[in-house]
Amino acid sequence: MDAERQAGRRAWVPLTVGACVLLALCLTYVLGFGEGAKTLADRVALVMMVLAVLTLVVSLRRGTGAAAVEDGAALAGRLGQTVASVELLSRRVIGGDRVPVRVTFAFRRSAHARSATRPLVPNGTLDGLVVDYRAVRPRRLVITGEPGAGKSVLARAFVAEFNRSRAEAEPVPVLLPLGDWGRQELFHDWVVRHLVRDYGCTRAHAAQVMDLGLVLPVLDGLDELDEPGVPLPESRAQQVLDALTGHRSGFEPAPVVLTCRTGLYDVLEASGRPMLDSARVEIDPVEAHEAGRFLAMRRGAVHREGDWRPVLDELRARPQGVLAQSLSTPWRLVAMATAYEQIEDPGGLLGAASEQEVTDRMFVRFIPASVRAADEEARYSPERVHVWLHQLARQLDTGGGAGNTLVLPELARSSGALWARVLYAATVGLLTLVTLRAFLLDDVLGGTGWGFSLLVVGIAVLALLHLRPKGYRLILRSAMWLPPWRSPLWAVAAKATLTGRNRWGFVVSSALPALIMWRTLAPEQLGGMGDWTMVLATLPMLALCVGLLAGQVLDAAVVGPSGWPRGGALLALALLCPTAVLMSLSLRAGLGLDAYTFPLALFGVLYCALSGDTVMYLCWLLVHFRRVPFRLSRFLDWCHAAGLIRVTGGVYQFRHREFQEWLARHPVPLTCPTAPARNPATARTP
Repeated sequence: MDAERQAGRRAWVPLTVGACVLLALCLTYVLGFGEGAKTLADRVALVMMVLAVLTLVVSLRRGTGAAAVEDGAALAGRLGQTVASVELLSRRVIGGDRVPVRVTFAFRRSAHARSATRPLVPNGTLDGLVVDYRAVRPRRLVITGEPGAGKSVLARAFVAEFNRSRAEAEPVPVLLPLGDWGRQELFHDWVVRHLVRDYGCTRAHAAQVMDLGLVLPVLDGLDELDEPGVPLPESRAQQVLDALTGHRSGFEPAPVVLTCRTGLYDVLEASGRPMLDSARVEIDPVEAHEAGRFLAMRRGAVHREGDWRPVLDELRARPQGVLAQSLSTPWRLVAMATAYEQIEDPGGLLGAASEQEVTDRMFVRFIPASVRAADEEARYSPERVHVWLHQLARQLDTGGGAGNTLVLPELARSSGALWARVLYAATVGLLTLVTLRAFLLDDVLGGTGWGFSLLVVGIAVLALLHLRPKGYRLILRSAMWLPPWRSPLWAVAAKATLTGRNRWGFVVSSALPALIMWRTLAPEQLGGMGDWTMVLATLPMLALCVGLLAGQVLDAAVVGPSGWPRGGALLALALLCPTAVLMSLSLRAGLGLDAYTFPLALFGVLYCALSGDTVMYLCWLLVHFRRVPFRLSRFLDWCHAAGLIRVTGGVYQFRHREFQEWLARHPVPLTCPTAPARNPATARTP
């Protein structure tokens, strides 16, 4: 608990400093360098500014984990519910069509003395993995296999099944991609960061469940951390294993599950520095007879038996042939079934001379087949989908993601996004100059002008802090993820906002919109404008603020990775409402062009300070507008529905690393080899 209190204090320091600075600026306004706030309207404006500061601080305090003393079991239960809602094993990943691929595994003896005890009679199947894991002491497991063998599938299935049968005292399994673990970051801090980013936890609550040993990290992708040729002692993979060996819960090794390719882990184990106190399982290759069974039960083979019979006969006749070896992993087997199930003739694979040729022929047809399966009338053409996914694959290869993890808010901070950051800095600078122009051109700056100018400069500095490698957030990103506009999650969010302990935060956070309404509606004798027509302009802002507050009670992982741009868009609309009010007042007063540009620039700077990640993301899209769709999150959600992209927590990943690397090597779709002639009666028009 001491660590939680210290984390809470560290999070509270910048908020306290910011509140003191803003209150000092308010005091500058009051004093006015001798002028003071003389009128009632000025005093009402002052009260609104002070309450705005307090509302902002209280809202941010809610996001930094003020309730860190909450019961750990309750926190783990909520985390488990979130994981259960987003990490259910997608049957499409292991085959779909009611016929999954049978994944089996076997325990392997460790080459060192400090290994975990194994179950006496292991199940060795996908359904029995959790039972086997509970028999391991200590509960540390390494899942190894060849590329595409189903390590990620097995890990995802483990998370779903373990969470379904989890006892209250057991930790919550959380699937975490290892790609973005930095060399200088502690394992504890890295897991906490992912719980905040991917699962909507506050930082204090995430630290609490970690300190209590209520998180079971399921780490995917140890083999994807290093480039070829990196010396083993200097590799990130070796650093991860050293950190996991020292990861403890009390005096015992803490539970953990790790996936890695067989070849790399054999080398790490032979080096004498593997993950100690762990058991190891090896995923078996898919046998030719199992591949034939799976393909024969697919609806494509049932409906087009004549087309599929040569392929099935080849698998039975040559269980060690090129085709059987190419389909010896669940990933390739599912990709092949998807690519040829609808209209393509699978007989075209029989003439392949190597596994690479089989893979190329499958992947050429994989995207068009996935597009046809996703839409009756395709929203995107297969050619455009291929080109856009190629650009994203290249972005990940150059450091735009975490190796195989695509995090939308981090795209503008990647090594290849310099122009996006330059555009963002130029935007903030231009908006700041336009905002200050009304005061900089005056001959004499009064107290109000000086105070306002300092306030604008302070906001601009906060906006530029978003350029830091780790960013800077006045509003936690986990509080900005909103579901689709017609999603039933809105009803859940509204109920949670208006009931229980959340209602007090709702009341406090609604103070500023209510005061703006009062300022608009109240008669002039009470410091208001007494303008009923302006009420209609401010009502939308109140509704948008209520939507933002309701969205805060939803977990980021429940909403999905596309919820973050929606949160940024709703915040922009909430700021545009008072902007429209000020512009309409200027229009009624007959003021010049400066009166119109001033409120737009002011709220633009404020939006950059509150949601700089969103503005930087928009700058990245503008720089890459010819390479990727502008509505990138919508496109990625469509790709997820089509089976080309998978979602882990609050991030996107390609369906498989092999598919990502193939796309990175092929900027344009390859021409499909001519397939043998087929009976037109059995063909289906795409």
